[in-house]
Amino acid sequence: MSLASLGFIRELDLRATAWLRALPARGAGRLALSLLAHSGDSLILVPGLALLWWAGHFSRQSIAVPLFIGYLLSVLLTTALKYAVRRRRPEGEWGALYRKTDPHSFPSGHAARTLTLSLVVLARDLVLAGALLVAWSLAVGFARIVLGVHFLLDVVAGYLLGLAIGLALWLWMARGLPGLPSFPW
Repeated sequence: MSLASLGFIRELDLRATAWLRALPARGAGRLALSLLAHSGDSLILVPGLALLWWAGHFSRQSIAVPLFIGYLLSVLLTTALKYAVRRRRPEGEWGALYRKTDPHSFPSGHAARTLTLSLVVLARDLVLAGALLVAWSLAVGFARIVLGVHFLLDVVAGYLLGLAIGLALWLWMARGLPGLPSFPW
């Protein structure tokens, strides 16, 4: 790929992001987008996964096990990529916490982890729940662009990473989760 084509992609990314950020998001709409954007936060997902595992009586067969592994893989890989690429977040006021604790935006960890979780649920043949989670994942990515903590390309890259992790886990689950240690309880 030539430098000229990379410049074109960068310009397209900036224009598409600016267009999405210009969408009206005031009042209740902004609140809804904020809640949606935060719904993929680790502070929400980790307790939710723990509750799911508890509800499954801490079973090795619980869907919480591959979900947590997918969550962990997505966090580790997005963090590594963020510090390798070091793309700064877009300018903006919303998301001060993200700007302080994680100043890098590429790829979107929220996009990667929400799509990964969606694919793990689909891999368990929970089609309706999986489809709803895919829709949620797309909405989370959209909200994070509109609110200005990601560029469009960050979210697309996050989805591609989540797709790769989710498909790898799907294959692993299809083989019966080989290599997973037994839990002592």
